[in-house]
Amino acid sequence: MSNELVRSESSFTPAVDTGASMSVAEGSDSFRAYSPARKAEIERIRDTDIDRYFAEGLDRELLAMMRDVTGEARPTDPMPVEVSRTQMMETPEGARFVMETERMGGFRTQLQRLQGAIGGMVRDLGDERSQRVFMERFDRALPEPLRYAIYDQLVMGPPSFVVPVTADKVKEFAAADPGRELVREWGSDAPETIAKIWKRIDNLKAAIGEDGMDIFKDWFNSLEIPHMKRVLQFIARGM
Repeated sequence: MSNELVRSESSFTPAVDTGASMSVAEGSDSFRAYSPARKAEIERIRDTDIDRYFAEGLDRELLAMMRDVTGEARPTDPMPVEVSRTQMMETPEGARFVMETERMGGFRTQLQRLQGAIGGMVRDLGDERSQRVFMERFDRALPEPLRYAIYDQLVMGPPSFVVPVTADKVKEFAAADPGRELVREWGSDAPETIAKIWKRIDNLKAAIGEDGMDIFKDWFNSLEIPHMKRVLQFIARGM
C-alpha cells in the first residue's frame, strides 16, 4: 500500500521504526522524484502554463515535495501519478494493473480515486503513527501479487446488486465484534450490506485462490477490532 500508492518515508526524514524497511530501489526512486531539478521543472511549468500545471496534478506533486523537504509529509499523502506509474511498471503485476486501469477510464483517474479512497480509510484508523503501522504491516503481510489483486477489486467498486443474506447469516455475522457493532449500525440494511462484503470477498478469492485467501485472512485476523471494523466498512462501501 505504502509502496505503490502513497509516498514512503523519504530520504529527508527518518523512518518510523516499525520493523519494516524500504528497499534501495524505493529509496532511490523517492530521491529522484523529489530532486531539485524536478522541482525546478514543475515551477517552470507553473509559471508558463498554469492550465497544464493543474491538469497534470503538478500542484499536488510540488506540495508533496515541499512537505517532504520540511518534514511535514503525512502518511497518506498520495504518491505523484507518474512516480507511481514508473514504480508499478517495474514488475509484471504492476504493469498489468497499469494497463488494465488504462482501459477502465485511465490510469490517472483510477489511481487518484484509489489513493483517495484508501487514504480516507487509513486516516480513520488513528494518529499518523497508527496509519504508518497499518500500511507497513499491510505491505509486509501481503505479497505484491496479492496486493495488486486487492487493488483490482477496489477499482471495480462494490457490486451494484446482491441478494440479501438470510437472517441466520446476519446472526452469524453478528456473533462477535466487529460484526455485532456493524449490524447494529446498519440496521435494516445489514442483510444487503453483508451480502456485498461476501460478494467482494468471493471475487477476491476467485482472483487469488485458496492460498492467497489464507494469507488475506491471516492479515485481517491480525488487526485490532476497530481496524477490522473500518476495513469491513470500506469493503462494503468502497470508501
